[in-house]
Amino acid sequence: MSTKYRYDDLTWPEIKETVARDTVVLIPVGAIEDHGPHLPLNTDNVIIEAVCFETARRSGGSVLSLPVLPIGLDEHHMDFPGTITADIDLLLNYAAQCAISVARHGFVHIMLVVGHGSNASLCELAARKAVLATGAIVGSMAGNAAVSDVLVADVLAKHRRSAPGGIGHACEYETAMMLH
Repeated sequence: MSTKYRYDDLTWPEIKETVARDTVVLIPVGAIEDHGPHLPLNTDNVIIEAVCFETARRSGGSVLSLPVLPIGLDEHHMDFPGTITADIDLLLNYAAQCAISVARHGFVHIMLVVGHGSNASLCELAARKAVLATGAIVGSMAGNAAVSDVLVADVLAKHRRSAPGGIGHACEYETAMMLH
């Protein structure tokens, strides 16, 4: 039997057992927005959810991942048809409440994983709000090289074809990830 890694695939008794093992919970946060004329609107969601699910799958049971929170701060993309955005306060509270809900069930290590650059500061504040509300250890980090290549700079340097600065929105990285 394979280990479940999707938070929402577990039953409530399985969640109770997982809490007892001090499992880390990832909460991917994405966006629905334009990605050039060649990529779908769900690019950020597909990439960040896949990264979080694969991380959890490889962890052997020490990490679970929620499905992606699909709506982000995208007011600056509203000129492109199909983009969906929400109010800053709504998004901040939504992300915080997801982390707070997870913490209320006993999880103490929770990470909001940013898959869309404009969500970074919202996720940092949501993590802080969840910490203050629950005492759990809640953090926020970029999980997408188009957001921040700090964690994968060596891999990008080895494989990239664009010049420095060429990895960003609807870029070589996002296109390669979607093709993969």
